[in-house]
Amino acid sequence: MIKKTFIAIIITAIVVFSSMLGYLYISDVSALDDVEINIEQITLEEIRLTYCKLNLRIDVYNPAHQDISEVHSNFDVSIAGNYVGKGVFPKSFIPAQSNCEKEVILTIYYADVTNAVINGIQNRNFDLTIEGEAKGKVMFNLFTVSKKFSSTYSYP
Repeated sequence: MIKKTFIAIIITAIVVFSSMLGYLYISDVSALDDVEINIEQITLEEIRLTYCKLNLRIDVYNPAHQDISEVHSNFDVSIAGNYVGKGVFPKSFIPAQSNCEKEVILTIYYADVTNAVINGIQNRNFDLTIEGEAKGKVMFNLFTVSKKFSSTYSYP
């Protein structure tokens, strides 16, 4: 009788512990899935004869009730529908229901892009799009999960 009670207690403890870990994993993954990544502002830092530098201010917002650690991303940048380069924002910790802003400097060499892109930049009238995948650590930093994102900003 005592042996059966002991086994029942052990099985119950395992089920409860597994359920708690499953809930934690699902809520962490859901938190990263709810993250919003948007371009907040673009500043033309420098316009030269052969290149220009853009400063992108990217807002990463975590609306969930879970903290997200080590959120980072590599993304492609397009202007007027033409690929112009890659951007990166480094690993960051984003507390629950808060945001963090990242600044990314992008250098565009005119030799690598079309005339439509050059004209848009020189006239200071263009749409810039970033598309990529944000990654973050969940469940005590044991697993990495990812979310695809896209954001467009019209300059000016």
